[in-house]
Amino acid sequence: MAKHHPTRIATMTLALLLALSADAFGTRPSSPRSLADTTKRTESNELNPRTEVDRKTEAAALELVQDHLPELKSVLQRLRADEPRQYNRAIIDLARSAKKLEVARNRDVTLFEIEAETLKAQNAVSLLTAKLKVRDNVSDRQLLRRAAIRLQEAQIARAQYDVESLTARLQRAKQQLDSAQQRLAARREVLDRDSEKAYLAALRKAGRQPVSATVRRPASNPPPANRPASQHKQPD
Repeated sequence: MAKHHPTRIATMTLALLLALSADAFGTRPSSPRSLADTTKRTESNELNPRTEVDRKTEAAALELVQDHLPELKSVLQRLRADEPRQYNRAIIDLARSAKKLEVARNRDVTLFEIEAETLKAQNAVSLLTAKLKVRDNVSDRQLLRRAAIRLQEAQIARAQYDVESLTARLQRAKQQLDSAQQRLAARREVLDRDSEKAYLAALRKAGRQPVSATVRRPASNPPPANRPASQHKQPD
């Protein structure tokens, strides 16, 4: 049996990791690709060989590996020594995943745990797929099956989380709608009163006084004056 160089395995592992884990975090649209296509894309000029990742990016990526993906340590060490371009690409992608996890952590602890589990499961699938590509093994097939189930369960947990979050959001929206409708009804009930108050306030601001609601008007036909009864003498 041919002996496979560790760096080649590491490169293949990285290619699979980038291709398969991208879907888990939505960083790239999913489309079926062969390992050869993926490896070729990874080795393309998409990342300049002389490109150096900054220390902050590298630190974030290595912290992610330390906390959640320790199985990638040896892969990264080989790539850093033998394939600097591939190492840089891996660091950039891992730092992107670390950023997404940090966003999830700030949003909700439950969401962070789900996303971390999804990343771990996806990484396990990627590593086992790379191992089986190099050499078929019954034990690795069984582990791959378990990893695939684990990944599906993590994705179902995320879907369940989304349903629960949307349900809670809809309930809050319903309560806000009920409150808004009550405020609308209350405003309509006092429309005349509030309109008059607003009118009077505007008049005062303009320095004007409101006209009295009751205005006396002179009578058009005043009643005749009373005359003494003895004014006219009756004839005999």
